[in-house]
Amino acid sequence: MRRIVTLGFLVLLPGCTGFGTFLDHTFTLPGENPNRPMADSENVRRTLGRDVDVVPLTPEPGNVWPGPPPPQPTLTDVQQQPGVGEDTTVPGAQPGLPAGRQPRPARRGSSTPPGSVEPGLPSAPGANVLPPAPQSPVPGGPGRTGQTVQTPQGPAVDTGGTSGYRSLTTPQGPGAIMVPNGNGTSTIINPNGTIETVPTPR
Repeated sequence: MRRIVTLGFLVLLPGCTGFGTFLDHTFTLPGENPNRPMADSENVRRTLGRDVDVVPLTPEPGNVWPGPPPPQPTLTDVQQQPGVGEDTTVPGAQPGLPAGRQPRPARRGSSTPPGSVEPGLPSAPGANVLPPAPQSPVPGGPGRTGQTVQTPQGPAVDTGGTSGYRSLTTPQGPGAIMVPNGNGTSTIINPNGTIETVPTPR
């Protein structure tokens, strides 16, 4: 019974690769190297010392080099072409100005109005400086800068921010952030990581 199973196993085993390939990769003839690579390429045959047919290189028929490239046109050739040398003035150019000082044409969709490309003079120190607008209280959020906010550690002072957050100076020091919750309370995040919820100042 064991012999029948072994024979059936040997018959079924090479089913994927073929029986000849199975025998070639599994068994070696006496006197052959069992560690020889399973390949039959030109390099393997040369390594084993067998004769290899070498196909000689032959020249290709016809002219594979078509000749030198055509010469590059000179400036005279370019000027004699039709359409070259016609009106090349820039629309909006001012006569008498050098090319570097001509105004650039405005591009479509540009927000820069046409005009001089020269940079303007620097403004005088302190000129055109507007004082910051007073901050108004945000509806349902923290109030103005300088307003006192009562916290469990003591009063904190609002030092500025936006409608989404306010900076506070608490008894623990500056750096606390107050975020309105929108339900009449605000969340204070202290510099040490503690979080508190306080009523939103009106």
